[in-house]
Amino acid sequence: NYNPKKDKSGNLYIKYFKDSFIAEPTIVVRDNFWQIGVASAFFNLRSNIFIFHWVDLIPFKKFGTIQFVIFQILLFVLKVLQKKIVWVLHNKRAHKASHKLVDKGMKIMAKNADLVITHSSEGVDFFKKNFSYNTKITYIPHPVYSSEIFSSKEIKWDYIIWGGIGKYKRVFEFLEFVKNNNELSQKKILIAGKCNNYEYLQKINSVLGKNITFINRFIPEYELQELIMQSKAILFTYSSDSVLSSGALIYSLNFNKRIIGPYSGNFKDLQGIVNCYLSFEDIEKISIEEVQDRILIEKYLKNNTWEKFSELIISSFN
Repeated sequence: NYNPKKDKSGNLYIKYFKDSFIAEPTIVVRDNFWQIGVASAFFNLRSNIFIFHWVDLIPFKKFGTIQFVIFQILLFVLKVLQKKIVWVLHNKRAHKASHKLVDKGMKIMAKNADLVITHSSEGVDFFKKNFSYNTKITYIPHPVYSSEIFSSKEIKWDYIIWGGIGKYKRVFEFLEFVKNNNELSQKKILIAGKCNNYEYLQKINSVLGKNITFINRFIPEYELQELIMQSKAILFTYSSDSVLSSGALIYSLNFNKRIIGPYSGNFKDLQGIVNCYLSFEDIEKISIEEVQDRILIEKYLKNNTWEKFSELIISSFN
């Protein structure tokens, strides 16, 4: 469930996900005792369908090992009671770090789920390649957060990299590349987001040049919108090793900006809207002066709403 007191990322995905089902007149959403983590499912056994997100994060939560044991018991109980289990597959692996229980948890979900949903076509390929179970998997594009398209403002930066900064986003690696690149070292780059990893933060600070502005704090939405509107292009430097879909990419669509991202996940699915690169060397070859194709963006915003999302999941069962 979404808890604004605990979740400081600003990502409303889970809130919108839940609300999309609440809006369905034939569906009753149960979330009794949701504050107690995985164990809360035992207080909602009257439900017919159980949807799981980010099982790769369970081992890293408070009392993670205990929660993981509860998680395994829960899946066994749900199968005995013949409940339907849905797994939303977001990542290939955990972003934070490696953990022996991460792979185990994903294998357990792959085996026990009645339906797997992924927000990228690569997610389907990843599942079929890594899990030899005859589980139904379907690709449903990531729903949009708004249908509004924001206008640009006076440009201050050539590129903006925004959102919480973790190692999997390769911000340090990109800045290290920029420092030795004649073309990109002349571009104005804004990094807007909090880095909570002290060691990684020190590495980023060590390669900051005069052309780079780094706002190392959580950026509230109203301010983030201003910063994006003042940038020519939105740049994603994510590692392809873990990411299957990016909610930040979907949020960025509403700004009608040149979007540049790795050739993987839903970045690859949105080619035409997104300009993909195979290596950092390709980024300087992508023009940020051209106007983005607004028609394709408007089409995606219209066809992939949260209102339609819950309908697609339910229809997948039928």
